[in-house]
Amino acid sequence: MPLLVVVLSSIVAVLVAVVIWYGVEEIRTRCTLSRRRVVVNLVDDQAVTGVLWLTHRRLVVLRSASLVQPGREPVRMDGDVVIERDRINWVQIAGS
Repeated sequence: MPLLVVVLSSIVAVLVAVVIWYGVEEIRTRCTLSRRRVVVNLVDDQAVTGVLWLTHRRLVVLRSASLVQPGREPVRMDGDVVIERDRINWVQIAGS
């Protein structure tokens, strides 16, 4: 019985550490970039401009976004835009 208590308490400690680390990472990302206007350059020579609203593991969410393509006028996009991180080449913080 004491071994079971030790194993369970170790599992709980690891889970708490993971939750704390994940929370710190999300807070750090949100404090540095969230709610700022960014340009997200995609791997296919397109870009999306908008307000960085949320980053979550493999996704980036933009609001008030527009699609920018070479040689064309920007196209306004309705709703939130969700982009997989694998499609992102780089992100630029737009001037304030």
